[in-house]
Amino acid sequence: MAKIAYADFERQVVQHHLIKGNVYENGATLVERANRWIEENGVDVLNVESLSTFGAGDDTSVSHWYSGIRVWYRTT
Repeated sequence: MAKIAYADFERQVVQHHLIKGNVYENGATLVERANRWIEENGVDVLNVESLSTFGAGDDTSVSHWYSGIRVWYRTT
């Protein structure tokens, strides 16, 4: 029987900066990482959605609201 599952891919910190806050990987790198996981695991993708923090944490600039993606897929 097929079931649904999901995998979250959060933006990874690429540089820690004491004054400016953390620097995160860009969206293209995040998508490449998710695509690599999809290919390596041979999953049947149903949907992809963005995950947002809406400025939570130590970085509240608009450019950092987008914090990751969720991949919904079918399992056996």
